[in-house]
Amino acid sequence: MASILYAWEFGANLGHVGPFMPLARELRQAGHDVHWAVTQPAAVGDFLASDGFTWLAAPSTVEVSRPGPPLTYADILLRFGYADPKALFGLVGAWRELMRLTGARLILADHAPTALLAARTLSIPVMQYSFGFTVPPKRSPLPNMRPWTAIPDQQIREIDRAALTSINVVLARFGCQALPSLANLFDVAEETLVTFPELDHYPDRGPASYWGSLPSAGSGKPATWPNVGQGRCFAYLRPESPHHEAALAALRALEISALVFAPGLPSATAERFAAPHLRFLDGPADMEQMVREADVAITYASLATTTAFLLGGKPLLMLPGHLEQFLVARRVVDMGAGILVNPELPPGDLRGPLASLFNDANYRDNARAFAAKYAAFDQSQIIHNLVRRIEELLDPDHPAAGIGELS
Repeated sequence: MASILYAWEFGANLGHVGPFMPLARELRQAGHDVHWAVTQPAAVGDFLASDGFTWLAAPSTVEVSRPGPPLTYADILLRFGYADPKALFGLVGAWRELMRLTGARLILADHAPTALLAARTLSIPVMQYSFGFTVPPKRSPLPNMRPWTAIPDQQIREIDRAALTSINVVLARFGCQALPSLANLFDVAEETLVTFPELDHYPDRGPASYWGSLPSAGSGKPATWPNVGQGRCFAYLRPESPHHEAALAALRALEISALVFAPGLPSATAERFAAPHLRFLDGPADMEQMVREADVAITYASLATTTAFLLGGKPLLMLPGHLEQFLVARRVVDMGAGILVNPELPPGDLRGPLASLFNDANYRDNARAFAAKYAAFDQSQIIHNLVRRIEELLDPDHPAAGIGELS
C-alpha cells in the first residue's frame, strides 16, 4: 500500500479537513497511510486525533498587504509568498521535505498551490482536490474573481506575470522547466472538482469533471428544537461575520424556533439574544438532522453546509465573510434558492429577508428543484470512486500516473 499526503495550505477552520475526513478513513481502510499537512494544526488537531490520525504543520508565511481586495487567484498568491522568489523558494523547500519525510507517492492538494509546485520539482503525481475556488479556469491570465468590478486587462496580466516570475525562478533553482503560463501550475494528474456545476465559484469555467459533494464527516450531535416558535431555522454563524448579530436579532424578533451554532460567540452576546424559541448549541450539530428538520438555514455560505441544505431542498439566508463564500452565495442566488447579505454593506434589518424565505414559495421551490435534480446522487459512491481513482494514479503503469510531471 502507499503513502498519501493531504496538503492544505490556505484557508481556515474545519471547512477543508472536515469534508476530506470520509475519504481519509476509506483510504486508511484500504491499507494506505494518510499523512496530513495542515495550515491550522491548533484548530484541527482535536478533530484529527479523534479519528486516530497524526498531522504535520504545513509551511506558511505571513500575509503581505496589497492594495484593495484580491482581484484574481494570482493576487492571492502574491499575498502569500509569491511576490518574493526567495520566500517562495523557502516554502517550496519545506514542502519538498514534508513529501520526502512522509514518503508520499501521491499528493492530495486542497488549496495548496505551493504543494503543487513542490510536487512538480519531485515528479510526484498530484490529485487536485478542490471545491472549485482553488482551481481557477485554465486561462491566461487567470480570470477576474470579481466580475462585477471592471478591472483593466493590463492590470490582471501584470498580477499574473508577477506570480509566474517567482515560480519560474524557483523552478530554475531546482533544475526544472519553466512554466509558460501561471495556469500551467494547475496541470496535475487529476483535477477533482468535488462540487456541482451550479455551485462552481467560476460559472464560466467551461467543460469540467464534477464529482459531486462528499458525505458529512459525521462529527455533530443531535439537538432538540425549542418547542415554541413558528417554523424551524438552523443557523450556523461566525462571529467574524459583520451580520451575525443582525441574524440573531431577526430570529429573536420573528419568534422562529431556532437552533444556533456560533463557535466563538461571546457569552454576553448569547445572553443578549436569549429567548425561549432560540437555543444556542455548545458543539456542532448533526447536519443530517438539521437538513431533515429545518425549514430554512442561515449560513456563512460555506460550500459544505450550503450544499447539504440545497440537497435537502431547503432555502438559505447567506452571510458570507470572504470572497470564496461570497461567490458560492452568488450561485445560490442565481438559482433562486436563497438570499445573499452583502458583507461590504453595513448590518441592517434581516427580518424581511428571513421572513421571505419562509413565506415566498419560490425560494423553497427552487431549492427543491436542485434537490430533485440530484435525488439519485449517492454521496457514499463518490468516496468509492475517488479511492479507485487514487489507486489508479498510484499505479506507475497507469496512463494517467505521469500527467503533470514536467520536470
